[in-house]
Amino acid sequence: MIRTLFAGLLLLIGMGAAQAHGKLEAASPAANAQLDAAPKEISLRFNEVLEPAFSNIALSDAQAKALPLPPATIEGKTMRTAVPVLGAGSYTVRWSAMTRDGHKVKGEYRFSVR
Repeated sequence: MIRTLFAGLLLLIGMGAAQAHGKLEAASPAANAQLDAAPKEISLRFNEVLEPAFSNIALSDAQAKALPLPPATIEGKTMRTAVPVLGAGSYTVRWSAMTRDGHKVKGEYRFSVR
């Protein structure tokens, strides 16, 4: 009986690990940041290695107008892109990423420049 319980516990632990998904661990600029100076780049770090062909960053202003960005560069778990000169205002970062195991994740957050 103890062996059966132990085997069941191992199976549950294995299922939890198999269902893990990529998560955003850190962002620069940070979510809800109020910056005195505009950032020169957006940098996002994830908990898993990213698949470059299916990962990107978009930026829009307070009127939801998309701002042109160069393609994001991917280095392992980090995705970054240069930012054009930004004036004072509120901005939304939208990102989508695919981890090497095929899981897709996406999200968005805001920051502002004073």
